[in-house]
Amino acid sequence: MEEKKFDVQSLIGFLLIGAILLWMLYNNSFEDNTEENPKIATEQIDAPANKDFEQNDISNNTPQDSAAVAASRKKLGEFGYSSSLASATNNTTTISNDVLELKIDNKGGYISEARLVKFKTYDSIPVYTIKDGNASFNINFTTRDGKVINTQDMYFEPTVTQSGENKVISMKLKVSPDEFLEYRYVLKPGEYMMDFTVRSQGLNGVINGSSQIVMDWKLKGYRHSKSIPYENRYTELSYEHNDGDDSDVGKGKLDEEDAEDVTYIAYKQHFFSSILLTDTPFERADFISKDLVEDE
Repeated sequence: MEEKKFDVQSLIGFLLIGAILLWMLYNNSFEDNTEENPKIATEQIDAPANKDFEQNDISNNTPQDSAAVAASRKKLGEFGYSSSLASATNNTTTISNDVLELKIDNKGGYISEARLVKFKTYDSIPVYTIKDGNASFNINFTTRDGKVINTQDMYFEPTVTQSGENKVISMKLKVSPDEFLEYRYVLKPGEYMMDFTVRSQGLNGVINGSSQIVMDWKLKGYRHSKSIPYENRYTELSYEHNDGDDSDVGKGKLDEEDAEDVTYIAYKQHFFSSILLTDTPFERADFISKDLVEDE
């Protein structure tokens, strides 16, 4: 797996995209400037609608004490700075429009809950594509002093703003007040498609550019249809590669594939899909699909 930047869902199976990102992500995402990399639009289908922005404390955690911070710095090097901030708690931030509601965790900086506002399941339950730990998102890289960083284990600092009619959440994994890795989410009115950008500022001397950078996205698809066999028939992991070729990963107990120059990855179900699109193709992607039909 390897590659560069990247820019999220639905398959009765879960995929491991270990891939993508060395050469591209380092040159475009981890460049020492404040410009955003090519955006990645990710289609989610979820959301309740009366909220604009909300920050929810889902634990009573407080910033770590000095001993814990020192231990974090020893383990994580300069990225240990993030554990000293007030945002180093298990809080979530909510962003929504009239069709979609997303909750984004401080820990990991990724979407932990995605709800479709206007839909119900066959038994009148709200439709979630992400909930209760069924999805994860991680970028793995190495620092110049040999520390291995997994973003899913790190604490990001959230900032919520409005850009015209668009709602924006910036999640920053900081090594200092002005040096950081940023996930930027932009939600537009009435749209399921969301802009998602990964960029960095001031990290050229922090991240080891010669090491492999890997993005890992996993998702277990929720059951939404009354008929499990019927829904399973239309559930698959799909991707586009080689300048326009579409492929599907099998649905056996465990199926694996790999591809180069991947331009989108989609967890497709009968009614809803989660799709990760990139302006610049992922150099390489590895896929794993597993049939979970016995687990509703």
